[in-house]
Amino acid sequence: MWGEVTPAERLRSVTRRNVDDDRLAAAAADALVGFSDEPASLVVACRRVLAHHRAHGALWWVCSRILAAPDPAAAAHMAVHDLEADRTGDRLGATLPLLDEDEVVAVIGFTSTVDDALTERFDIDAVAIRVDGDDPVASLRRRRSDHTVRVVDGWDPVLEHTSRLVVSATAIGPERALVPAGTGEVLQLIGAGAREVWLVGGVGRVLPARVYEMIVSSLPPDSDFEEVSVQQFDRIAGPRGLERPADATSRVDCPVVPELLRPLG
Repeated sequence: MWGEVTPAERLRSVTRRNVDDDRLAAAAADALVGFSDEPASLVVACRRVLAHHRAHGALWWVCSRILAAPDPAAAAHMAVHDLEADRTGDRLGATLPLLDEDEVVAVIGFTSTVDDALTERFDIDAVAIRVDGDDPVASLRRRRSDHTVRVVDGWDPVLEHTSRLVVSATAIGPERALVPAGTGEVLQLIGAGAREVWLVGGVGRVLPARVYEMIVSSLPPDSDFEEVSVQQFDRIAGPRGLERPADATSRVDCPVVPELLRPLG
């Protein structure tokens, strides 16, 4: 696919991608293979791509696994495989309940995982909530399913009948999660009225404390993300399905790499 394109050019193509690009982590892993024979250059390449996409938890997972592996190229290929084989969307869709009349599933952060969950669930009335850090209109244009999804604001009366409030996280630590800015306000407005509130993670999103803290500390003050406690959620959705927050956050497969714990600059 890349032909004669150099590793540096491939990496630049990744840094230019939008932070909400669901293929970003896999594309980065593929590009980083080109640096696998030069350890020093690989570290620089990982730090460079992270500096452009600081909030992307799965990207930190990719870089950490590659740098910690005895065979970086093999680790990169395995990361791509794991990301592309992620069953979180399928399992989420299978777990969403049948709704009573007028009930809705409300979503903050309409990712491809949520889109996959709704692909076969035409029985579900879904609404995407617009918050300060996420306007779902662009994401809805990119989705693969034909499911009708309305865009609403956090005060919309339809949210009074929320069966499940589903929030997509870009990174999840042991106690807190990084979610679109404005999520906390919506949780206060409708969280208590919803039957259950679920946090959506997926492959590469659950991270050890030191990596998660590095992500948060590297974000600018005007970031499109904010932190919320994982204890505000009844369940976390991941590749294993729905789990209690304590169980989901204990399943960490991301190593801590010292080279990534220095400020990104």
